[in-house]
Amino acid sequence: MNLGYLGLEIRRALRAPGTLLFTIGFPAMFYLLEMMLFKDVAGAGATGAGTSAADYPVTIMVGLCAWGVMTAGLLIGTRVVHERTAGWQRQLRLTPLSGAGFLIGKVTVGMAVALPTAIVVPVVAVLVEGVQLTPVGWLHATVLVWLGSLPFAIMGLLIGQLSNKDNVQNFVIVGMLLLAMFGGLFMPLDMLPPWWNDLAQFVPSYWLAEIGRVGVLPGYGTIVTPVLVLLGWSVVLAAGVVWRYQRDSARN
Repeated sequence: MNLGYLGLEIRRALRAPGTLLFTIGFPAMFYLLEMMLFKDVAGAGATGAGTSAADYPVTIMVGLCAWGVMTAGLLIGTRVVHERTAGWQRQLRLTPLSGAGFLIGKVTVGMAVALPTAIVVPVVAVLVEGVQLTPVGWLHATVLVWLGSLPFAIMGLLIGQLSNKDNVQNFVIVGMLLLAMFGGLFMPLDMLPPWWNDLAQFVPSYWLAEIGRVGVLPGYGTIVTPVLVLLGWSVVLAAGVVWRYQRDSARN
């Protein structure tokens, strides 16, 4: 992978209108809004064992941190469609850049854009809401959640490869909202009906948030299952991206 090409891609992504607003501003603002609206009523879950008021700020912190890094990954789709429309990908296919190289470059850009979110949301939670995090908690809520965004960056790339300029925003926005809602990113799952909890385990965003919850909620569980599930999603989605890129290269 050419480092010059990679640096160019990162600069182009950061200059895109709305990138920092969607990936940093919105998650931090939504966190503060949720604290104002729902913090005092936490604990009245549908199952009778809702998240306690003490755990609510840190649980939502993890959820919105996951939402931010996930959104940064999915937004790759809109940039890819714009590049295809402008003929940039056609030029890339004339170079020795392989399908795997294309995948690595785009995913690296998406994850670079996602990194600030993984830092800003926990910092806001600590400074404004007084959330206390151990070193392990910081590791899970920032670095590991950020690394867990890998399949969403690949998913955004695949959306960009399969959609067009007329429908890509619909796919990205609807996908972002569905993944957030059914993955329990906006609200603790134990405040929702039992069937919602069962459904969430089929959604990759649930496992992304689980990586953070393991580190910030005492005795919550193990990180092994979330990591394996997200790796599985990454492999399947990456295969789809490489196949699509090679197919387009052969066509041209």
